[in-house]
Amino acid sequence: MSKVYVTTNGCEEGQLKSMHVQQFFTCNGFTLSKDHVEADIIIFFACGLTNQKEKHSLYMIRKLQAEKRNAAKLVVWGCLPKINPKSLIGVYDGPIVGPKDLGFFEEFLGKTVIAIEDLSANSLVPKETCGEAELKPESIIDPVTDILRHLGEHVDRVRLPRRTGLFDEASFFIRVAEGCTGKCTYCSERPAWGKVKSRPVEKIIKEFELGLRNGYKRFFLVAADLGSYGVDIGCNAVDLLREIVRIDEHKNYKVIINQMNPLSLKELLPSLEEPLDSGKIEALGCQVESGSNRILQLMGRNYVAEDWRSTMLRINKEFPFVRLSTHIMVGFPTETDQDFEATMRLLDFPLFMDWVGFFIYSSRPTVYASRLQGQVPEEVKQQRFRKLCRKYLYMYTLNVALGNVRYIRSKL
Repeated sequence: MSKVYVTTNGCEEGQLKSMHVQQFFTCNGFTLSKDHVEADIIIFFACGLTNQKEKHSLYMIRKLQAEKRNAAKLVVWGCLPKINPKSLIGVYDGPIVGPKDLGFFEEFLGKTVIAIEDLSANSLVPKETCGEAELKPESIIDPVTDILRHLGEHVDRVRLPRRTGLFDEASFFIRVAEGCTGKCTYCSERPAWGKVKSRPVEKIIKEFELGLRNGYKRFFLVAADLGSYGVDIGCNAVDLLREIVRIDEHKNYKVIINQMNPLSLKELLPSLEEPLDSGKIEALGCQVESGSNRILQLMGRNYVAEDWRSTMLRINKEFPFVRLSTHIMVGFPTETDQDFEATMRLLDFPLFMDWVGFFIYSSRPTVYASRLQGQVPEEVKQQRFRKLCRKYLYMYTLNVALGNVRYIRSKL
C-alpha cells in the first residue's frame, strides 16, 4: 500500500488545510507515513508570509528532495507558490498549487473513492520547524511563555493567568472563512487566499456539534479575519457567535477567536455583548500592528490606534475573563522614533494583553509597502523589536503582580 507524508511550516490555516489533504489521501487508500524518507508521496504546504518563512520553506524543499526515495513524488503547495513562484526556480519544478486549489489533489490521484470536498478537517498537522532556528529571527510569538512554564513548575500559590498561546487542552478547529476584505499594503497573502469566502452558519454549527459529541471543550475558529465573516453571504460574525453560544448553555465549552480587525471589533462590540456575557468566549485576538496613526494609514489599516486601545480596555474591564491577544509590527517603511514610541505606549498600564506576537516588517515581492521610500535599516528594526519585547514583558509582569495583590486581598 502506498504511503503519504504531509507536512507544513505554515500557520493554523496551513496546518488545517494540510490535515484536510492528509485525510483525503488516507480515505482513498493511502497509509500515513511518519517519516518522509519512507513515503511514496510527500506533500509540503510552504509558507511565504515573511522572508524568514520563505527561506525556511526553500530549506525544507531542498531537504525533502535530497532525502526522499528516488521514486517518491514531492508536491509543494500552499502560500509560497502563489506569493513568490520565482523563488522556486532551480529548487522545485513541480506544479504550482495554491492553498485553495484542493481540486488539484483529485486530479493528481486520478480515480478516487471519496471526493476531497466531502471531507473536512478539525485538527492540525504538526508544524515543521526543522532548520528554522538557524535563520535570523523575525518574530517572537510569546516572550513570556518559557518564564510562565518555569514559574508553574516552582510556584503553586501565585495565581497565574491562562495564556492564549498555550494549548493545554485539545482544541477542535473549525474553518469559518478564507480570505479577507482588507487591503493591507504589506500583506503578501492576498494572492494566495483572495477575497473572503465564508462558510454557511449551519455547516459551522453542524461541525461544532460534532466536536461537542466527541467530547471537545475548546473550539478554535479559523479565519484570516473573523470580522469580515459573512459579508459575502448576508450575515456577520455576531450572527455566528450567537448561534455558537446558544448551542448548549449548560455545557462548559470555550471558543477561541484568533483574528479580528480592530475596526470590525469596534463596530460589532455593542452586539457582541451577548456572546461575551455568555462566558464561552475564552480568547479574542485583535491585531493592531502599530500605535502610529500615520503608519496605520500607510499600512492600509482602516482604524486609529486609540480606538483599538479603548476597545481592549473596555473588554478588560467588562469581560475580564476574556484573554486578549494582538500582533504588533516594527520597522514598517518610514517608521520614525516617534512612531515607534506611539507603538510602545499601546502597552501602557492598565491594559493587560495575555499574548502579543511581535513581528519585524519583512519586505515581500508584489506588495506595495516594498516600493515605499524610507525602508528602515535592519539594525534599527532589531533594536526596536527587542525594546518592544522588554516593554511587554515588564507590563505583563506588572499586571500579573497587581492581579495577585488584588486576589490575595480578596481572600483576607
